[in-house]
Amino acid sequence: MVFRTITARRSPAWTILCRSIQVLIITAIFFASCGGRQSNPNTAPEASDGASSLVQSIPEGWEALFDSDSLEGWEVVRSGGEGEPSVRNGILNLPMAPYGNITGIRLEDNDYTFPLINYEIYYEARRVEGSDIFGGMTFPYGETFASLILGGWGGAVVGISSIDGSDASNNETTKNMNFKDNEWYTVRLRATTDSLLIVVDTVTVANFATAGKNIHLRGGGVGTSLTFQTYRTTGQIRNLRMKRLE
Repeated sequence: MVFRTITARRSPAWTILCRSIQVLIITAIFFASCGGRQSNPNTAPEASDGASSLVQSIPEGWEALFDSDSLEGWEVVRSGGEGEPSVRNGILNLPMAPYGNITGIRLEDNDYTFPLINYEIYYEARRVEGSDIFGGMTFPYGETFASLILGGWGGAVVGISSIDGSDASNNETTKNMNFKDNEWYTVRLRATTDSLLIVVDTVTVANFATAGKNIHLRGGGVGTSLTFQTYRTTGQIRNLRMKRLE
C-alpha cells in the first residue's frame, strides 16, 4: 500500500487573509507590551507627589501666605541651625539642618501685617526624613506667642508649647499620633480672643477657652512673627493660607 501526502493548494485570497491576520496579531502584541512596560527603576518618577495638583485654589475669604514658587516675603531663621529652606512645585521644603538642630522660616513683617488675634490658619505638612518635629508652627496669640509642636519628642507628640508653664509633652493639649513618612497631614488652627482650636488631621489637639490661661513660648522665649520650623528632621509644607475673622 502506498501512502501519498496530499498538500492542499491555497488560493491567493486565502494566503492574503492569513497574512493580514498575522500582522494584526503582531501589532496587538506590540502595543500591549508597550502599555505594560515597566519604567526604568533607576529613573525617578516625575511629580511622584502629585506636584501638578499641589497648589489648591484659594477659597473665598482666605489669603495665600506664600506664592508657591519662591520665599518672597519670608526670611530664614538663623538660630539653632543652618538648614536652607526652599520652594519647589508648590512645596515649602524645610531640610534637616546639617549644623545644629533647627531649620526655620519666618514671615517678614514689612508690607504685610499678620493679625495677632482672630484668624484661622490652614496648611498641610509631611515628614520626609528624621524622627522629630516636621511641621512645627510658632503663632501669635494676642500679645504673646506659642508653638504648635508636630511630631516632637521622638516623632509622636503633638501639642502647644506652652500653657501655664507646661510644654507640649505635658499639658492638656498633649496628644500622641503615629505619623508616617511622606504622608500629608492637614493642620487647622483657629485663634480668637476667647478660645483656641487646633485640629491635626482628624485629631482635635486643642479646643478650650483661653481666659485665665497663660499661653507662652517654651522657656520664656519671645516670638516675633509667624514661624515654621523642623527639628533634626526634614519636613515639607504646602497649601498654607490664612483667613481673618470678624
